[in-house]
Amino acid sequence: MFPAIQTRPSLRYAQRGIVLLVCLSLGLHWAVIQGIAWTGMLVFFAKEGTMIEAVQKTFDGQHGCALCAKVKEGRAADEKQPQEAGQVVKKLDAVLVTLMALVAPAAEEIFFAVVQEQSVKRNEMPEMPPPRRGLA
Repeated sequence: MFPAIQTRPSLRYAQRGIVLLVCLSLGLHWAVIQGIAWTGMLVFFAKEGTMIEAVQKTFDGQHGCALCAKVKEGRAADEKQPQEAGQVVKKLDAVLVTLMALVAPAAEEIFFAVVQEQSVKRNEMPEMPPPRRGLA
């Protein structure tokens, strides 16, 4: 398919570091920690009862663990951080770029070349059996 692109290890580490920083700036670390908390709760509740009960208790919001409370506090603290005067923080603007739309110049008329195709009729029948000129 495509040849493997050889990159230097330092370049790979830099790329992974940039991806990690973007994930942290978007707040994805809270989603990872919440996923870990839900997994732990699901395992804990599954030991006590059925799997259906464990899923219900995990996601109903009434049986939260200590880690869930810390995640809720952390998300609230991130949202309450003071913003700089006159600036609106848009986290996705850090990774999304504005697309430029190219508009073709206006033309009054577009002309296309007219192509006429005609089928070729042959009156001759092909040779029977097929010629074997290479063997003669």
